[in-house]
Amino acid sequence: MSKRALYTGVTPEAYNELKSKLQTYGMNLQGNSGRINEKGVNANFNYDPDAKSLEISDLSVGFPASMMINADSLMQRMNEMITKYGGRAEG
Repeated sequence: MSKRALYTGVTPEAYNELKSKLQTYGMNLQGNSGRINEKGVNANFNYDPDAKSLEISDLSVGFPASMMINADSLMQRMNEMITKYGGRAEG
């Protein structure tokens, strides 16, 4: 089952920090929107710097990433990272 999250209050600095941290999980976010399909991690993302919002949708974790993390724990870690940098999860 895929996961979806919407974050608000995400500054460009916070987005860049999140991108750096997510690289450790095999998620390389290129630009402000697109699709990730790396090392078993799949997701769509869309960051709007003007609205300071970040949406991650259709997140799923398969092999080999599933050996280290599942979709729920990845979402929890993203929530923690966003909150640490001043953003907040909506919904």
